[in-house]
Amino acid sequence: MIKKLSSYDGPIALKREACNLIDDGVEAIFGPSSQAESVAVICNNTGIPHILFDYGIEENYSHKYKHQMTLNVFPSPSILSKAYADIVNSFGWKKFTIVYDAEDVHAYTKLQDLFQLHSLHSDIVRIRKFKRNEDYRILWKSIKGERRIVLDCNPNILLDLLKAAVPFDLTGQFNHLFLTNLDTHSSEIKSFRDNPAYAMNVTAVRLKLNDGFYKHSIAHKRAIANIKFHRQPLKVTLIHDALMLYGIALKNITTNYPTTQRYVNCDYNEYNSTYSSPAGSYIYNSMTNISPLDEVHFRSGSMLFDDNGQRTGFEIEMYEPLNDYGTAFWNTKGQITQQHIGANVLKKIVYRVATRIGEPYFMENLTAKTENVTHNRRYMGYAVDLIEALSKEIGFEYIFVPVADNGYGKYNKETKQWNGIIGELINNDAHMGICDLTITQARKTVVDFTVPFMQLGISILAYQKPTESKAWSAFLDPFTVDVWIYVMISIFIIALLFIFMARISRDEWENPHPCNKDPICLENKWNISNSFWLTMGSIMTAGSDILPCSASMRTFNAMWWIFAVIIANSYTANLAAFLTNSKMEGSISGIQDLAEQTKVKFGTMEGGSTFTFFSESNETTYRLAYNLMQNNDPPAYTKDNKEGVDRVLKNNGSYMFLMETTSLEYNTERNCKLKMLGEKFGEKHYAIAVPFGAEYRSNLSVAILKLSERGELFQLKNKWWKNHNNTCHEGVQTDASETPDMTFSEVRGIFYTLGVGVIIAYTVGIFEFLIYTQKVAAAEKLTFKKAFLKEIIFVLCVWNNKKPLKLASSNSSKTTSPNAP
Repeated sequence: MIKKLSSYDGPIALKREACNLIDDGVEAIFGPSSQAESVAVICNNTGIPHILFDYGIEENYSHKYKHQMTLNVFPSPSILSKAYADIVNSFGWKKFTIVYDAEDVHAYTKLQDLFQLHSLHSDIVRIRKFKRNEDYRILWKSIKGERRIVLDCNPNILLDLLKAAVPFDLTGQFNHLFLTNLDTHSSEIKSFRDNPAYAMNVTAVRLKLNDGFYKHSIAHKRAIANIKFHRQPLKVTLIHDALMLYGIALKNITTNYPTTQRYVNCDYNEYNSTYSSPAGSYIYNSMTNISPLDEVHFRSGSMLFDDNGQRTGFEIEMYEPLNDYGTAFWNTKGQITQQHIGANVLKKIVYRVATRIGEPYFMENLTAKTENVTHNRRYMGYAVDLIEALSKEIGFEYIFVPVADNGYGKYNKETKQWNGIIGELINNDAHMGICDLTITQARKTVVDFTVPFMQLGISILAYQKPTESKAWSAFLDPFTVDVWIYVMISIFIIALLFIFMARISRDEWENPHPCNKDPICLENKWNISNSFWLTMGSIMTAGSDILPCSASMRTFNAMWWIFAVIIANSYTANLAAFLTNSKMEGSISGIQDLAEQTKVKFGTMEGGSTFTFFSESNETTYRLAYNLMQNNDPPAYTKDNKEGVDRVLKNNGSYMFLMETTSLEYNTERNCKLKMLGEKFGEKHYAIAVPFGAEYRSNLSVAILKLSERGELFQLKNKWWKNHNNTCHEGVQTDASETPDMTFSEVRGIFYTLGVGVIIAYTVGIFEFLIYTQKVAAAEKLTFKKAFLKEIIFVLCVWNNKKPLKLASSNSSKTTSPNAP
């Protein structure tokens, strides 16, 4: 039985129609959509179940006492309000405006959680209201420039509101509109799909479909049933579920507890109360305790209710109404689950990618430039390849837009504006920003970031002195020329003094024939040859086959040995240091050493993330380093990394540059005069920056994670960082903490000395051999040639160590022959 009333009918008309239905014997009343207070009271008095299917007002205990037979299958306004707040938080909105219909009595209830944000942050969460049929341009003009709007309105006026917002740039592609009405799908908003004036990001909500219901529906294809359902007004779906709820409960009661029909009306009896339906309370309780097994009968999902008859079991689907695809699901636990990751590529937007010129992330392709190539093919670099890989992974078109000031993003306290890439995003002149852009707290307050695509730190860029070629006489460097002269003079003088000391020492004169107890002469073994041999052997730390005997000679020799030991050890100790390179920065091994000295100046790029790290750090070492940089004259800061690198090269070790390790590695790979000093510190991350609430941020993050898992990010870095023609490992210095290997060029002088000595020795030996050969030829009456061949053959017979003394015996016979008889 259906009774229709107009919006002009008051509570009396509602009461009359409700009583007429009861008099006609109805067992339950559904509705009305508004002004249901009087109907709820009548149903409460007569014990007839009362089921609603539209927005209801949260009731306190005193009101609920009069409405104990009322259930509402429409989602609870308080839980719905929580859903809206969770969704807005998921967008990451820090600033937005709430717009609602002032004539909607339910607006405050369903938006109460968002209104509480306004009461806490009135400067960033604003509230505006409107009335139907007024000039909506006044409303939009008051919030011109706002990019994030929560709009709660009836679907039949939605188009008029959006059309009025166009002149105030509130529907452009950088705006985000959140529609809270659950019936938005029944509006004509899809007519704006191909209109360029409505390029904003739109998110709407609707009740999530019940998968179980559509699997058992007459339509065998869920997609068809899905579309059919979403084209229906929400009230149609909820009326269906309300009828099914009552029908299932009635079936359960009549099956288990047969009841007899009794007459019930609105008239009061002698006890000043109405007659109540005997089965009404049973049916009501059954409806509030419908088993989850019966959920398959409901289009809008689970039918769970609280003690006040408010529906607490439901899920919300977030979707894009212009193209009608879902994006996420919200449940009553506050969880938001993403869906259809690639769906928003249906928006044919050419994404503007803000970046800056800087190796190796973004560079101009000189070949393409000379050929007048335009657009993206004009550029190359790590960022170019990364965006290209992401576009293929997700499926979007893009164009690179280098920023005019080539800046990353620095906040100007005077103008209160951001420059560089961050400024482009804030001013909605770009969709995303990529380069060596570090995630910082200041930047996160004005833009969003994807997951990082690169992890890094800070380190010190220092000058790498090339190895200098040593002279052949490098082994003599431990002593200066005058020291070597004094040592040689000392050897000569000591040898001569040794001879005279030996000649005046009595114990140094020895019997040449010990077996002869009465020698006719004594012999002194310390001639010029032996004296020089002992003196040279001592200073070369070598031994000798003869030693002094007298006390004076031993004392004299001991003093010379002390001198020789000191000279030899001093030379050995200094030899390694003089054969390797000494470095100015040898005592600096990290940021702490750098901060504790003043000889070597250092700095960083002004306004960059490294500058911010030192300026905002409370760690003692970093604060000390920052103070030193601040007090440097001339200033230690640079405009960009390139200027810092050039400054390190120009100062040849008297200036060091603090920079991020990725840029540092790139420069050291390509310049042998640069090196990284110390370990990295201050962990950082590079990521892609996007405007607040950008719906494509999660898609980019997922794509970056996929590229990382497949190893493509690692391959990209190797492509642009690794210098395969690197020859820097040859002829460069090592760290001061390491012991370098000595090359031949550093010790070749010793080999030269050895060679010269061997040549001199062999020259003397050859002369002695020739003289001896001449004597043999004379003694044996041979020609010199034959004697030479005879002796040289004997010399070559190295296995023969015994030689006959023919020459000696011949000489002996000649001396004894005159005395023969």
